[in-house]
Amino acid sequence: MATKKSVKNLKFEEALAELEAAVEKLENGDLPLEEAIAEFQRGTELSKICLEKLNAAKAAVKKLVEDPAREEGYREEDFEEPEPDTEQEEAAGSALWEEE
Repeated sequence: MATKKSVKNLKFEEALAELEAAVEKLENGDLPLEEAIAEFQRGTELSKICLEKLNAAKAAVKKLVEDPAREEGYREEDFEEPEPDTEQEEAAGSALWEEE
């Protein structure tokens, strides 16, 4: 079995690809219990790393806003994620549980 890179040293794209592969293995249901638990634990670590890297990228993103009063014609503002639509999220969550 190939040695897996430490999760902390993975690039976002690598972590996401490994996470998708782990999910696929778990969804197939062919892994012995011990391997499934180990795969689940690694998937959890990969998920956390992906989220951390995404949050860091969001913090670095600036949006350009037109501002004719400035010499450049624009100003930078921090990127703000729109407020989530809780009704839509709840409906999506309910749909996931209904599939099982």
